[in-house]
Amino acid sequence: MIRFQVAGQARAKGSMRAFVPKGWTRPIVTSTSTSVKDWEQTIGHVAQKFSGSYTTGPVRVRLHFVLARPKSLSSRASRAHCKRPDLDKLCRAALDALTGVLWKDDSQVYALSALKTYAKAGEPPRVIVTVHNKGETA
Repeated sequence: MIRFQVAGQARAKGSMRAFVPKGWTRPIVTSTSTSVKDWEQTIGHVAQKFSGSYTTGPVRVRLHFVLARPKSLSSRASRAHCKRPDLDKLCRAALDALTGVLWKDDSQVYALSALKTYAKAGEPPRVIVTVHNKGETA
């Protein structure tokens, strides 16, 4: 099992758009998210400290995104985060960042558990990553 935290505000992987400019034969692919690359590099850098060599077998992943609590939200309010960014796009960014670091390809992830919550007062935003190889118990 590998478990680590990455400090910082989580960024979501944006939607991809493709278009073919007039006179071109190949499409140009763009992303709607501009800051996700820095976030992915941060995750990958931290993960490298915990990986000996990446696995080629099946893995189970748990991602807990702790997002910044708005000042307008009371400390007694629910910790469940029900606004943007979308949980699936946060997961895509994290899984893409770990590809080639903890595993060869993100298709090896056979089980994924994810949640996003608001941080407690004074707590920093971060993502907590837990990775199990198949056969390990939780």
